[in-house]
Amino acid sequence: MVSQEIDHLTERFYESICFNAEHYPNFDRLQELFYGSSTLINNNTDLPIEFTVQTFAHAITARIEAGDADYFMQQEIGDQTEIFGNMAQRRSVFEYSSVKDNLNWKRGISYFQYICINQKWLIISTIWAYEKEGLKIPDSYLTL
Repeated sequence: MVSQEIDHLTERFYESICFNAEHYPNFDRLQELFYGSSTLINNNTDLPIEFTVQTFAHAITARIEAGDADYFMQQEIGDQTEIFGNMAQRRSVFEYSSVKDNLNWKRGISYFQYICINQKWLIISTIWAYEKEGLKIPDSYLTL
């Protein structure tokens, strides 16, 4: 049952950051998924970009309002979760698209860390990187 709770928590994370022209990301819901001053780290640049949930929400909202982003979809396509007591970690392989009606989705990996407090699982950190030339996701990671 614990792994199902973490599955649902991860799914809600991905759902919360998706958006289109009619619907912004659900940043209120996103905040509820995290514990305290958790970190989100984009590891796609030479130097990692670190966010809190609030600064992540602000950065995405600014891009949307500037007209630099009007669509983003992301979903998990493979995972492995390890649980030890009231802590867990997950390798989450995802596919994403930032172009509406794009059939050529791209992929990446997020690593999540979770903690269970008062019988409720929360995210304490996530770090992600996109697949690119020279950095391919192993086939063995693509199982649910």
